Amino acid sequence: MGILTGTYKTKLDDKGRLSLPARLRNQISQEQVVVLPGIDGKYLIVVTPEYFTTEIQAKIASTPMAMLDETKRLFNRKFIATADFVDIDASGRINIPLQKREQFGLKNRGDALILGALDYIEIWSQEEYDKMISETESVTLSSLAQALSDKG
Repeated sequence: MGILTGTYKTKLDDKGRLSLPARLRNQISQEQVVVLPGIDGKYLIVVTPEYFTTEIQAKIASTPMAMLDETKRLFNRKFIATADFVDIDASGRINIPLQKREQFGLKNRGDALILGALDYIEIWSQEEYDKMISETESVTLSSLAQALSDKG
């Protein structure tokens, strides 16, 4: 998989399908993706099945006695168990499951944003994205870069 970048304005169609931009589709080069909730609960993330298996699922499952740890069980319920494997159709669209559309404010025929975030894709409702931008308006790119460099 290539590096996923860019911001793309789009709309969901009448059936809740979302067209993945050709540039991102070409980088993914898959027939299926996994749709999950974003960690902060404001957007969806899309990853390849391989990324889901090797980078997410395997790391959680490899933790000793994961099923005995309350935090890990809750994480599995809220994140892993909500994963939807979704086919990319011949037109490059994915069908966002109804429950996820409702939970994340993605309306049929509604505006959405697709963001490439290196190794995953974010899908935002336009309304929620605008709200996040407004709430983080005072945060500068310079301060974010400094915070990341401080972490090594």
